[in-house]
Amino acid sequence: MPKISTYMLAGVSVLAIGLASAKAQEAKEIGIPDSEYSLEALIEAAKTEEPITVIDATGKIVSMAENFSNKYGLKATGVKMSGQDQEQVIAREAAADNVRTDVFNMSNLPSVTSQILPQGFGISWLAPDIKDKIPAEYQSPAITSNNPWVFAYNTDVHGDTCPVDNLWALTTEEWKGRVAIPDPLLRNETMFWFNQLATHEDVAMREAYKAQFDEELKTDEANATAEWVKRLAQNKPKVTKSDTDVGPIVGAKEEKPPIGFLSAAIFRDAKKDGYGMGICKEMKPWIGQLTPRVAVIASGTKSPNTAKLFVRFMMTEEGMAPQLGDGKISTNRDAKMPEGEASGIANVVDRLYVNHSETTPDDFAKLQDWQDFWLTNSR
Repeated sequence: MPKISTYMLAGVSVLAIGLASAKAQEAKEIGIPDSEYSLEALIEAAKTEEPITVIDATGKIVSMAENFSNKYGLKATGVKMSGQDQEQVIAREAAADNVRTDVFNMSNLPSVTSQILPQGFGISWLAPDIKDKIPAEYQSPAITSNNPWVFAYNTDVHGDTCPVDNLWALTTEEWKGRVAIPDPLLRNETMFWFNQLATHEDVAMREAYKAQFDEELKTDEANATAEWVKRLAQNKPKVTKSDTDVGPIVGAKEEKPPIGFLSAAIFRDAKKDGYGMGICKEMKPWIGQLTPRVAVIASGTKSPNTAKLFVRFMMTEEGMAPQLGDGKISTNRDAKMPEGEASGIANVVDRLYVNHSETTPDDFAKLQDWQDFWLTNSR
C-alpha cells in the first residue's frame, strides 16, 4: 500500500460548532498563555509539574504515553477507557474538585461540544506552532484523529468479494442472526451515526432500499434510516461488548460467518491471530463511518503545561504513530499512514460516511431517543 497523506481528509467536515463551548474554553486559560508560547517554554514549564494520566478508548494510549515519557523525561501513564466512561470520569472528577485524569482523547464529539466543554469540565487547546499543519475544520475543538469503523467479512470463506453490497441486505432473512456489532447502547458513536443518516441521508437510504429490493420504501417511521435501524435491531444481530469481540466472530471457521461492524484497528488482531477479514468495499451507500477523536484537557489539572505538551504530542505523526498503525487517520497533514497498516483503509477512505458538523448538537439531543428506539426494537 502506498504511503498516503492524511491531509486527503482536510475537506471532510467534523468542524466543531463554535457554540457555548468556545466561551467555556476562553473563560479559563491554563498553563502558559499562548501569547508567551514556544515549545521550549512549554517543556520547561512542564518540568516543574506532577506526572499526568492520559486516557483514550484504545490500548495504544499506553505506548503513546511511554513514548512521550521517553521523549521529554516527563512521566505520563496511559489508560484505556471507553468513550462513555471517559465522560463520566471527567464530569465526576470536576464535580468533586479532585482531578486525577489530565488528558482525554474523546470519541464522542457531540458530547464534547454539547456538554463537556460548555459545562467547563474540560478545555480544548491547539499548540500554536502546529496550527498551520491542522486543517481549520479540526482546530476547535482540537481533533486529533479520525477513527474508521467499517463493515467487514470473512475472506477465508468469501475470498476477495464481500457477500453483502447494501446496508439493507443486513436486514434480510439471509443475514438474520449473522450481523455482529458492538452493543449500540454502549457506543454512543453508533447512535450519533443513526441520527446523522436520518438528518442528512434519507434520499440515499431510500435509493439503497430500492436497489436492494427493487421497490420503493414504504414505512410508518419518520425516515428511511429509522426503518433500517428498526429492521436491523429486529433481525437479531450478535451484540457484543466491544469490537474486539466482533473480529473473532467474523473470522470464525464456519460455513456461514457473520458480517461485522468494527474499527480498522481489529484488522491487526486478525492478522496476528491468523483469520481472514476484509472490508466490505462494495457496501452502499457507505462502507462505514469516520468517528473523530477530540483532545480534552481537564480544567482542574494540576499539570496544565504537561497536559498541553501531551496534546501537542498526540497531534504529531510521532505521537500518533501507534494509532496510525491501527488505521486511525491523523488530522495533521504531515502525518502519513504507514505502509504496513493491516486494513488497507487508506485505499477506501472516501467511501466512509463523514459527519455533518452543523447538526452535531442535534445528535447529542436525540441520543436518548435513538437508544430507546434500538432497545424497543431489539427485544
